[in-house]
Amino acid sequence: MSTGLALDCIVGNGASYRGTVSVTKTGKTCQEWDSRTPHEHNYVPADYPASGLEQNYCRNVGDWHEVWCYTTDPSSRWEGCDVRACGKLDPVNPSKYTCPV
Repeated sequence: MSTGLALDCIVGNGASYRGTVSVTKTGKTCQEWDSRTPHEHNYVPADYPASGLEQNYCRNVGDWHEVWCYTTDPSSRWEGCDVRACGKLDPVNPSKYTCPV
């Protein structure tokens, strides 16, 4: 179970996801968010401090329809990431989600 932000599963479009998946659906490694190589971009941690742009973890910054990242593959700018959906809200503690195994 996780509290507050979804740490290991996605709620809705994944805007609250703060897990550590760092590869795309096709297995490409994610580019560090504070890196401009190989892909230039404007989603830098300093400009989006609440978005969890640490390391090269998949995130939904910019309110996309899924969690995603820029890739380290020069021929593939960005891709979505495969992160499981959270289960239902815990009836005893509505700030927690049950995550399927």
